[in-house]
Amino acid sequence: MKRRLLLVLAFCASLNLVGQGFDLPCGNLNYRPEVQTVLLYADDNQLNDPVVPLDDLVERLTLSFDIIDGEGEVLNYTFIHCSHDWQPTEIQRIQYASGFESDRLDDYAFSRNTLIPYVNYQLKFPNEDMMPLVSGNYLLIVFGDDLNDLYFTRRFMVIDEKAHVGATVPRYPDDLTLTDTHQQLNVKVNMNNYLTGNTQQFSYLTIRQNGRWDNAVEGLKPTYVYPDYISFEHHPQTVFEATNQYRRFNTSNFYFQSENLAHIRQTDESFEIDIATCESRARKAYASYEDIHGEKYIYVENDNLDNSTEADYCRVNFFYKSESPLTHEDLYIMGALNDWRFDESNKMTYDYRLHGYTCSMMLKQGYYNFMFATVDRQTGEVRTDMTAGNHWETNNVYKLYFYYYNAIKGYDELIGYSTVNSH
Repeated sequence: MKRRLLLVLAFCASLNLVGQGFDLPCGNLNYRPEVQTVLLYADDNQLNDPVVPLDDLVERLTLSFDIIDGEGEVLNYTFIHCSHDWQPTEIQRIQYASGFESDRLDDYAFSRNTLIPYVNYQLKFPNEDMMPLVSGNYLLIVFGDDLNDLYFTRRFMVIDEKAHVGATVPRYPDDLTLTDTHQQLNVKVNMNNYLTGNTQQFSYLTIRQNGRWDNAVEGLKPTYVYPDYISFEHHPQTVFEATNQYRRFNTSNFYFQSENLAHIRQTDESFEIDIATCESRARKAYASYEDIHGEKYIYVENDNLDNSTEADYCRVNFFYKSESPLTHEDLYIMGALNDWRFDESNKMTYDYRLHGYTCSMMLKQGYYNFMFATVDRQTGEVRTDMTAGNHWETNNVYKLYFYYYNAIKGYDELIGYSTVNSH
């Protein structure tokens, strides 16, 4: 009890810094290299977005993550409320959450029979110790003794559904020069009786393509406001590069060389896997096949093993063939395999001897999608046209989040959410 009181006091002091300009980016970020395979999903399905209904919250979200070479230290977690564009809101915590300011993460287990030792942590939340009270965006924060000892942060959403969000993807975008390479969304929001005189001012739409945040559209305003619905259409921001189907590989069985694996070998320290040589698909015809839209699914092929603690880690080596290095861009491996981030862990290095780019990542056993993407060194723009090509036929999933600003209570409510497949 004394320790919990000290943790609460320490957290309160840290939280005050957040409200006074403490620099805490509200994104899916890892702050320690030993943190691996962070999963946050709804309803016991790894492929579900962490979006839960306000009227049925209890233990709908699952958090799982590993600490490589961990010793089973007790960590802590909390969450803060955010605006539609992922900035900490100004409302007091008592207005958006009940229960403790923070709580322990003490459900952990050591890995078993793995070459790479790790500690796996599990949490089912929200629970009676800490419960969101309002809808909107939330940032989950996992930390050590205080917020100066951050481990990672992850986004999740709470929805109070008052609007129906739908979208269509027409065959021809407004700009006909993009017909074969881009996909345009026309979005319609039926707000039932929720329309007010400030609908244009208080409405915000966010659109994500698959699991990406780098090209997400945030804060989009309605194009038209009708008596019973609003629409977002004929807007250049709702046009996305169509990209291509994601590449894939499966490491759930180290003793079977599945599709797209060139070599599997075991060393004294770990298993090592070479992905089959990749090259640009920009000039190749579109090939249709199923993918999981860039996501990952952690599992071991043996049903008798526990995916959380008996799935091993392996070093996965990627090679992208290229006769010369890019002059103005850097090359990255894109996907949920590193939580859709672009950092040193998934940045590729050009090897003049091999005439191509290389990168190695430590990944837990499972099924993975990935794609190569370029990042402009000057603008930071992420593109897939040079590496994967862009094909209108690509089956992308678009995630639509509709927010409405509650002027009385002073925060952005999430009142509509849906997913739409492009085909």
